[in-house]
Amino acid sequence: MKKLNILQIGTVDNKGGAALVSYHLKRKLEKLGYITSMFVKRKYSDDKNIFLIEKQNKLFKKISRLLKKITTKDIPNYIKNKIRLFLSNDIAFFNNKNLLNSAEFKNADIIHCHNLHGNYFNLKLLQKISKIKPVIWTLHDMWAITPHEAWIIKDKNDIVKFSLEINPPFSQKKKVKILKQKKEIYKNSQLNIIPVSNWLERQLKESILKNQNINLIYNGINNITFKKSNKIENRKELNIPLDKKIITFLANGGRNNKQKGWEHMEKIINHYRNNKNILFLCIGGTEEYEQSNNIKYIEYIKDESLLAKYYSASDIFLFTSLAENFPLTILEAMSCGTPIVSFDVGGVKEAVIHKKNGYIAKYQDTDDLIAGIKYIFGLNDDELNRMSQNSIQKIKENFTLDIMINSYIKLYKNILKK
Repeated sequence: MKKLNILQIGTVDNKGGAALVSYHLKRKLEKLGYITSMFVKRKYSDDKNIFLIEKQNKLFKKISRLLKKITTKDIPNYIKNKIRLFLSNDIAFFNNKNLLNSAEFKNADIIHCHNLHGNYFNLKLLQKISKIKPVIWTLHDMWAITPHEAWIIKDKNDIVKFSLEINPPFSQKKKVKILKQKKEIYKNSQLNIIPVSNWLERQLKESILKNQNINLIYNGINNITFKKSNKIENRKELNIPLDKKIITFLANGGRNNKQKGWEHMEKIINHYRNNKNILFLCIGGTEEYEQSNNIKYIEYIKDESLLAKYYSASDIFLFTSLAENFPLTILEAMSCGTPIVSFDVGGVKEAVIHKKNGYIAKYQDTDDLIAGIKYIFGLNDDELNRMSQNSIQKIKENFTLDIMINSYIKLYKNILKK
């Protein structure tokens, strides 16, 4: 029997939430005997079955190498951004012949797309590809259904509370044109759209993608690696104080990342500035963001086993993002039994049940986040243990890597049957 062959497309191979979903999927499929390959804009792994979607011009490559010696800028990306301002779209500018002419593409049974924004993919290809091969598109943000934004968060009255435009910024006139182009592309394509949260699924059913096949598949994490372990032993190993309450958060660019809600984090840190019993662990941040005696800065952690130890050593995982879909970090912390305090954002409350395995604060309400911290710290040992077990059980039953991968395999087979 012919082995199923899956080709994935994404911006990056193994850095960031969306990339890790596709990378874990690829590796697990290979272990199960499937044939897989991946085409990306940027490659960080040494996987021989991951390819660059666009081969760089040799002369351009030499110039870029020379320029890197005098500047830290990504020169190719910088130049493309400048050109795109004049072309007024991020849809049809890119040449993807390297993908279309590859043996991997020709031999694939299914094309599985992830993030298609990032200055590398010609969206009009979806029309062509979907006529010759089944196309699955997992959406990790809202770019597919907006003119040029990764996120547009609105309240019940349709008032925009937060938006995040992808660089370079476009005029409103250009945005109207782009959205019209996207709508036309989808009209001429046959796609299987995968939201990773029920929250995004609801947005899609009222969007320019509403006429496509939409199937919810939640993100999953490796609950064998992300598991609860002894808090005291972890703190000793990680050189974290044994006598303090530990609140951990991920910086992801700190104050430079508008999406992550740094201003709310600063307010909370300042609120507890004089409380010597509380220490904030800032993973992925640097001391340039905020000088304070109640913060310990931890550099970016790629090792999942080490990250799991930090989660287990913590009393609270604090999540202040202003726009999210279904964040892996929430699931990872839950799998380690760590109580979550988070804004009501995206699909977070589909995993975190208010006062059962964490605290859901009102959107953009810092005072409610602080109330959540106080609520968790006010629980006794039995209540905390029950909350911890609720989180672990929730992950085991709904959000493991195996559950996610089995859902995709089932989808692949159903699509090919049709």
